[in-house]
Amino acid sequence: MNAQELYELAMKHIYGDGVPEDNELAFRLLTQAHDMGHIEATYNLGICYHYGFGIGIDLAKAYELYLESANGGYGKGMELVGRFYNRGIYVERDRKQAEYWLQKAMNSSDPDAVDEAKREIDFDSTI
Repeated sequence: MNAQELYELAMKHIYGDGVPEDNELAFRLLTQAHDMGHIEATYNLGICYHYGFGIGIDLAKAYELYLESANGGYGKGMELVGRFYNRGIYVERDRKQAEYWLQKAMNSSDPDAVDEAKREIDFDSTI
């Protein structure tokens, strides 16, 4: 299987789309696709570590994978790196870094990343 096929199969297992829902299998498939350089797999592997899907929660690893996807040009990765900085999740809260990454997400071609980044830029983490 190529990276795209592995990624697509992983996502089917995450959502139970025509196959049994299986987060552990999805995690293994995403890892393989990530190792082959698939940027969306890298981002979604970050999601697995962030929320504990198929693996234990590891915010350091989630951040590392989000940053890798962001540096690879993936808008949703940019938005989540910005959110981590904006809210002080795993990393030290840094509004300048947050705005940098959120602005990059808003300039991306991903409409979901744009919308989420716009909402996040207005988030007041002191509430």
